[in-house]
Amino acid sequence: MFPTEYDSFYINGERQPASTDARITVISPSTEKPVGYVPDASREDIDAAVAAARAAFDGWRALTAHERAEHIERLAAALMSRAEEMAELITSEQGGTHFLSTVYQSISGTMSFNYNAEVAKNYQFEEIRVSDLSEYAGSGGGSIIPMAGKSLVVKEPIGVVAILPAFNFAVPAIGQKVGPALAAGCTVVLKVPEQNPLGSFAVGQVAEEIGFPAGVLNIVSATAESSQYLVSHPGVDMVSFTGSTNVGRAIASACAELVRPVVLELGGKSAAIILDDADPADVVPTLTGASIGTNSGQSCVCPSRFLVPASRYEEYAELFASAFESLQVGDPWDEGTVVGPLISEAHRERVERHIARAKEQGATIRSGGDRPEEPAQGWYVRPTLITDVTNDMDIAQEEVFGPVVAMISYDDEADAISIANDSKYGLSGSVYTKDVMKGFDIARRIESGTFSINTLAADLGSPFGGFKQSGLGREHGPTAIEEFLQTKTISIDPTGELPAELVEGRAVGTGPGTRH
Repeated sequence: MFPTEYDSFYINGERQPASTDARITVISPSTEKPVGYVPDASREDIDAAVAAARAAFDGWRALTAHERAEHIERLAAALMSRAEEMAELITSEQGGTHFLSTVYQSISGTMSFNYNAEVAKNYQFEEIRVSDLSEYAGSGGGSIIPMAGKSLVVKEPIGVVAILPAFNFAVPAIGQKVGPALAAGCTVVLKVPEQNPLGSFAVGQVAEEIGFPAGVLNIVSATAESSQYLVSHPGVDMVSFTGSTNVGRAIASACAELVRPVVLELGGKSAAIILDDADPADVVPTLTGASIGTNSGQSCVCPSRFLVPASRYEEYAELFASAFESLQVGDPWDEGTVVGPLISEAHRERVERHIARAKEQGATIRSGGDRPEEPAQGWYVRPTLITDVTNDMDIAQEEVFGPVVAMISYDDEADAISIANDSKYGLSGSVYTKDVMKGFDIARRIESGTFSINTLAADLGSPFGGFKQSGLGREHGPTAIEEFLQTKTISIDPTGELPAELVEGRAVGTGPGTRH
């Protein structure tokens, strides 16, 4: 079994003792009892992790994409062999159901590592560009700058990347964020979530056991001050963060001050538009599972606004209330449990404040809205359906991040689209209709980075990210690797010839003015 008590970090390929005795205690959300601890990094510890990543960068980037992929695939295989242990650890520290830990949380990282290794093997990191743009100059005469060019265009790794995942999918995020960074040729300092760091530390243990290249991946845990220090560290070249919009805004500001690239996957308030032609027998179970049934609503893409035709509002209110009430709330180890505890006592109190505020503003708690009588221990909130909601209420505008859904009526299709777009967020959304082509039409009119038709899709092979205050940049798919690359153009006199050994085997760019 993986350890649950750590006095050291994974730095430079080995366990490095923390410089102080400060600890972060990990509390089980289901039992409210300690399950382990990790060290709380000081600035000295952060310096050591960044220095290790910096020292490893030149050697790692010098490997071929295939060589990097081989190392990444070895790590993926080793993690897969420990998936069952990882699932138990994740459930213990994060409180998500053991079912979710088994079918997704413990294996998603393996999938992402393998996927990004394969993308890297086939990615064109270099291409030849031979062009002549004089035909676009009109008849204005010559220029002191040649309008023809012969160049090698190279995509190079940005450097040392600080990666800060969120608690809700901490271990999957390692594959989804660290995977493409490593495949691109970057080295990484991973700052794990404070609430549930143990699964991430277990990844470091596996990396150490297989002899993963020293300094390429470094794993630390830290509270706010040292986390801020990492984000602004002069040895860091880029930051990738998942979490709240407020924290993301602060990170973006720090990176802007340093003219440093940043990828931000932030909050969401996703709308699920139910069209009049949709079949409730399909819609209700799908949306119930996608919202309340996904990690107790602790997911940035969860549909948390149900937009329902006014003519069918009461019908859907009854159906969803009944469906929510039917969900088993309780012990995440129980096979029948759908809704486990929230991550912390403070977070449960935050969710409860959102529910109370909705009542104050005139909404109706149609189901749930309180704590279950059983279990007596654990940070639980019953699945909550809030009706009589208007889109200007706080419950319709603010991310709750819990098992809470606001149900809003609309008059016609245009009204539904207007309500869906009336949000500072734009991460995800969905539409439910028998007419799939109409679904695509509506999808194009919604201001969000991802959108689904008759489901909540998580297409890990395609770009994922937000519009508006839901973030910057993209994760997943080949696009994820591109976020960790910067482009360099190396040119020669266009009257000369590129060396044959340079041209051979390299892709030739296409586009207006390109010559082959």
